[in-house]
Amino acid sequence: MQPEDIVRSGPNQFISQKGIYHELDSLVSSFQSPAVVTGYHSFHAFSQYTKLPSHWPVVQHKGYSSPNAITGIAEELKGTDVIIGIGGGTILDTAKSVADALQIEVIMVPTIPGTCAASTPLSVIYDDKGNFMRVDYHKRSSYLTLIDHTFLLTSPLSYLQSGIGDTLAKWYEAEAIIRNAKDSLPLMVHAALKQAVYVRDILLSHSEEAVQNLKTGQLSQAFADVTDTIITLAGTVGGYGGRYGRMAGAHAIHNGLTFIEETHHVLHGQKVAYGILVQLAAENRMTEVDKLLELYQTFGLPRNMHELGIKTDLNEAAKTVASHAARTDETFCLMGDYSKEQIVAAIQIIETFQSKKTV
Repeated sequence: MQPEDIVRSGPNQFISQKGIYHELDSLVSSFQSPAVVTGYHSFHAFSQYTKLPSHWPVVQHKGYSSPNAITGIAEELKGTDVIIGIGGGTILDTAKSVADALQIEVIMVPTIPGTCAASTPLSVIYDDKGNFMRVDYHKRSSYLTLIDHTFLLTSPLSYLQSGIGDTLAKWYEAEAIIRNAKDSLPLMVHAALKQAVYVRDILLSHSEEAVQNLKTGQLSQAFADVTDTIITLAGTVGGYGGRYGRMAGAHAIHNGLTFIEETHHVLHGQKVAYGILVQLAAENRMTEVDKLLELYQTFGLPRNMHELGIKTDLNEAAKTVASHAARTDETFCLMGDYSKEQIVAAIQIIETFQSKKTV
């Protein structure tokens, strides 16, 4: 059995609570030698909010979750018995991979509501230049995942917008994979689809209020629900469904976009959000595209390559993205057989499509 087919619903322990980051020291007390993997910006923000014990080693990483970075950090932190990841998706993926290499537990402390990395037993691996390489599945799920809404309320708006985009894909990708599946599916896969519907409905009902809360700095139940959905609930879709609930066309487009250097500054969920549009165009579901374009305008999500910052020849960019997305080892193929030419055509449709609701 492949690792992606094993049902792992989420973190072993999960605490979502105002001020919980202040209790990190006591929550880690059962370990003898904790070490922190974090980023420069995330660690600065975290240190302004609360303090870590001075004897904990801290490795600040700037870059991608690449094999070289993971190997180097793991070598530096030999002898520790738990890795604490403090940061966004890239840092958390790096921390999980370091813990996996050292065969120890990992604790997730997300500093932005941008992805479900804090709740999934996998890491997205890039090369040192930021080009997508593969997805690694780990032997262990997170020992503990924390969410502190008070802290997350101080995160930049773009990360919440990105998280909404990434999490919307849970429904569109899982539904497409399951709809096109040829075999009889296990009960847990159907549970994953139900969870994806729940995730989608929370976002559609509460995201607008959550965005306003972040802008005003006012904590509400809507903000708490949306951030919990992005960081943890979204991860249960893949946790229940395995390969049927993780990634399909939208993430394949994201992965292809990483081969265009102009998108390296663009957040993960923003690229995934664009990928949803391309996936739907490939499926000839333009009515759904029309609905999403209005939503994207509300939440500031990219509707075309120009809004992703791509200024080079769009036809060449489309071919670059499609060349990767159409590979047989990519997740677009989980929805059926799609050629490079079909994916290029889907991208071109999105680039020229004008919704009457957004003009």
